[in-house]
Amino acid sequence: MKAVVIGAAASGLAIAYLLARAGVCVHVIEKSPSPGGLRATFSLGDCDRLEYFYHHFFTHDAEINWLLSELGLSQRVIFRETSMGVFRNGKIHSFNGPRDLLKFSPINMISRLRFGMNAAILSNFSGFANRHNESCLDWLRAWAGNQPTEAIWKPLLDSKFGTASNRIPLAWMAGRLRQRAKSRKFGKEKLGYLEGSLQVLVDTWIGALKQMGVEITTGTGVESILMKDETVAGVMVNGSRIESDLVVSTLPTSILSDLLHPINEPYANDLASIPYLGAICTILSLKRQLMPAYWTNVTDPGFSFGGIIEQANFVSPARYGGNHLVYLSRYLETSHPLWAMSDAEIQNLQLKELERITGCDILPDLNHCWVFRARYAATLNDIGFAAKIPAVKSPFSGLYLASMCHIYPDERSVNNSIRVAAETVRLLGFPKVADSVPTGLSLSGSFGFKN
Repeated sequence: MKAVVIGAAASGLAIAYLLARAGVCVHVIEKSPSPGGLRATFSLGDCDRLEYFYHHFFTHDAEINWLLSELGLSQRVIFRETSMGVFRNGKIHSFNGPRDLLKFSPINMISRLRFGMNAAILSNFSGFANRHNESCLDWLRAWAGNQPTEAIWKPLLDSKFGTASNRIPLAWMAGRLRQRAKSRKFGKEKLGYLEGSLQVLVDTWIGALKQMGVEITTGTGVESILMKDETVAGVMVNGSRIESDLVVSTLPTSILSDLLHPINEPYANDLASIPYLGAICTILSLKRQLMPAYWTNVTDPGFSFGGIIEQANFVSPARYGGNHLVYLSRYLETSHPLWAMSDAEIQNLQLKELERITGCDILPDLNHCWVFRARYAATLNDIGFAAKIPAVKSPFSGLYLASMCHIYPDERSVNNSIRVAAETVRLLGFPKVADSVPTGLSLSGSFGFKN
C-alpha cells in the first residue's frame, strides 16, 4: 500500500511515522522549505535555536512523552516549575495558587473565592467537556460572578479569540483548565521543554522517518489531487504524478478546499467555511530579565498582546548566549488592523506598551527584535464548532483529512496532534499501530472519526 501525507507539521509527521510502522510506503509532501510547521525555529547564533512561537508541554502528556521515548530523546526533556502573573489595574500580580488568589486585589474577597471554586469545578468535573453549545462567559458570569469574569476571564478570552470571545464554548474552557490543573501540584506548575529546542525533535523525527523508508519532499506543494471514478489515485507535484492508494491531508481545511474545488465544489465550500485565527509573536532579545514570571497574562485593556512569555524564566539564559528572550503573543482574526501593520510598526507599538507595564524604557536593554506571523495558527472554536468538524474520512474513497480542527476541544499542541494522528491511523485500518500510542488526558480526536 502507498500513501501520500500532505503536510509535515506534527500531525503529518506522526501519521507518516505510524503508517510506516504498519508497513505502508509513505511519501510526505511539504510546501515549506523545512518540516515542523508551527514548531519551526530560527538561529540565534552560536547557541540553542528558538521556536518562532512559544512551546511547552505538560507532565501528563502521554503521547509526546511516548514519541520522545521512541526517538531516544527522553533524557533531553527538561521539566521545571514555572510561575504565572497577571497584569491588572496597572500592576503585576503573582497568580500561582490559592495564596496568590486570596491576595489578588483587583477583585473582592467573595469574588476571589468564587473564582477559585469555579475554576476547580471546571478543572475536575468531566461533564463540562460535553458542553459544546453553551458560552463559557455566560456560565462564568452566572456562577463565578461578573467581577472575576470581567477582570480575568473575559480579557483572557478576548486576547485569544477577539470579538468571538462571547461565543467560546464551555467545553473548550473546561479542557484548557483541566490540562493546566493536572500539571500542578500544591499550587505549583511543572512544564516540559526539550533541551536544544523542538528543532532537535523535528530533526530526529525526520531522521527516523527516512530510516524507515519514508520519502520526504519539501519546498513544493501539491498542485492537485488525482481522482479516478470518485477514488483517489494520487497527487500532482511539480507537474509529476505521484500515485498512491491513500492521500491524508493535514492542511488547514481552507487550503485543502482549494485543491477540492475542481472535484466537488459544495464539499470544498464547507471546508472553507471553517474559520481560523492568525497569530503574531514578537520576540525580544534583552540584556536583562523583564518580568518576574514565566507567563504573564495582560488583562488591562488597550494592549496589542495578551501574553508576555519570558523564555529565560523557563530555560536558562545561558542556553541563549546569556540573552533574555521574551515572547509577546496575540491571536487575532486577519481582518484586525494589527495584522496589517508592518513588523516595524508592531515593534514600536509594543515596546511603548511594555514601557507602560514595566515603568521603564526597554530600548537600552534591547539586543534584537523579531516579529513572526502564522496565518493559520488555530481554529476559531466557537459555539457549535463541534458540529462543523468534518469527517476525517472524506466523501472520496482513499482521501482523508486530519487537520487542526480535529484537535478540538483541546488546545493545539504536539501532544494533541499525535493523538489525532493515532486516531486517524486507527480509522485507516491499523488499530494495532494506533494502540501502541498511549492515551493520556487528551480529548483530541473525539470528533470526525466515526465511520
